[in-house]
Amino acid sequence: MLFSLNPNPTGMSFNNLYVGDASDPKFHWDGGDYSGNIPEIILDLGGIGLMGCVEARSLLENPKYGGRVLDWGSSGARLTKERIIEFLNEFDQPRITSGQAAERIRNLEEGKEYILFACEQ
Repeated sequence: MLFSLNPNPTGMSFNNLYVGDASDPKFHWDGGDYSGNIPEIILDLGGIGLMGCVEARSLLENPKYGGRVLDWGSSGARLTKERIIEFLNEFDQPRITSGQAAERIRNLEEGKEYILFACEQ
């Protein structure tokens, strides 16, 4: 079930950060359709702006996080809850690392892999 911090959660909006379901059968980590190859969204962390999205995509694709380009406008990494928290602390978006978003992230399943991805739409 999608939980959104967007004031208008009617779908993907511009330059957002999401936590997706790595086991989504329509999503292909090792390739697939370069248009729309993103996992089902579990948690919408909200808008991060154009520069935030560029920064997030660059950080996700850093070898430290092992991410890659998912489709024409998205980059993501396979991360556990603990690694998502590590990423968010490095990404330094206080709106995400405190309050409601932080609580939702802490409630993610331990040890399970998710896809953390930044999406330009």
